[in-house]
Amino acid sequence: MSIGASTPDIAASRSGGRRLSAPTLLLHWLVGLGVLGLLAYGFWLQTLPSGAGKAPAVQIHKSFGMLVFGLALLRVAWRCHEGFPEPAGPHRHWERRSAIVLHSFLMAATLLMPITGILRSLAYARPVAVFGLPVIPKLFETKQELLYEISSKLHDSLAFVLAGAIALHVAAALIHQTRAGDATLGRILGGRGPTQTPG
Repeated sequence: MSIGASTPDIAASRSGGRRLSAPTLLLHWLVGLGVLGLLAYGFWLQTLPSGAGKAPAVQIHKSFGMLVFGLALLRVAWRCHEGFPEPAGPHRHWERRSAIVLHSFLMAATLLMPITGILRSLAYARPVAVFGLPVIPKLFETKQELLYEISSKLHDSLAFVLAGAIALHVAAALIHQTRAGDATLGRILGGRGPTQTPG
């Protein structure tokens, strides 16, 4: 009798024996590592004193942020095309739903972070550039105080929430790794999921 048949609240994997697609793996790791780097760099920026000397470091953060934003857009488009992968092991229904909610939030946050950063720059009456190449022109002649305050608070708050969500995401993957027949972590590392066999 299979696990799925003996335990009604366990979702059996239909794609457990298959690898994740190459675009899924590539975009997951490019966006994930990019976001982690930007979060660490952004937290470090907060320790620097304000002034002209901080501007070049901030511009580096903005440039890489725009690059990761482009990758995040591609990832969301690919996820809409491909859909969420099936579980790589015996997951309870509430675990499956929770995973989808967390993954959806992570993808949304990887878009909201750069969007609020863009609004923050525009509100400061500055253009948005990627390593000196103009991407979005300056929209205001003077600083828009209210827009700047709102976008800054959202950007900074999202950084902490996103960091916590990533920690939860990693912890969940490690917990799954302790279960027999669960290859969630191995599959995202490029391996194959477990093959469901009668037991």
